[in-house]
Amino acid sequence: MCRPQAMLLLLTLALLGGPTWAGKMYGPGGGKYFTTTEDYDHEITGLRVSVGLLLVKSVQVKLGDTWDVKQGASGGNTQEVTLQPGEYITKIFVAFQAFLRGMVVYTSKDRTFYFGKLDGQIFSAYPSQEGQVLVGIYGQYGLLGIKSIGFEWNYPLEEPTTEPPVSFTPSKAPSGL
Repeated sequence: MCRPQAMLLLLTLALLGGPTWAGKMYGPGGGKYFTTTEDYDHEITGLRVSVGLLLVKSVQVKLGDTWDVKQGASGGNTQEVTLQPGEYITKIFVAFQAFLRGMVVYTSKDRTFYFGKLDGQIFSAYPSQEGQVLVGIYGQYGLLGIKSIGFEWNYPLEEPTTEPPVSFTPSKAPSGL
């Protein structure tokens, strides 16, 4: 088999062999893959981050009124953030050494939340298009904590309108027409 065909075959097998994401992952990687639930009916309304031994152990998002499955290693002290109605996560800074050490989360209502410590290599994650917000988190974790993390961005769900639909009642045409 010639070299380009062999490379294409290896790439295809690698893509079929494990989860893939279109977005960027930050950190050294390794371990088990995780991703938050894709929910097209609810937005992220809260975030829990567990930190222990100077490492981020796990993350968990709240979708609407329900907490999704905790993703990552067990243990640590959990910090919880509840977003206000109409508030979205718009930017995140993460710090890595061998594991995720800390996160800073910024919202659309100019609130900032700190989890762990920002030491090590620092990365910023934000949407590629203006108006997009955080809709999911993915990455890899090991026994001690999160080893890589990535963020999925998309536009917020459209707000349902509360105005009643406009109805049209035809009037009677004047006689003689």
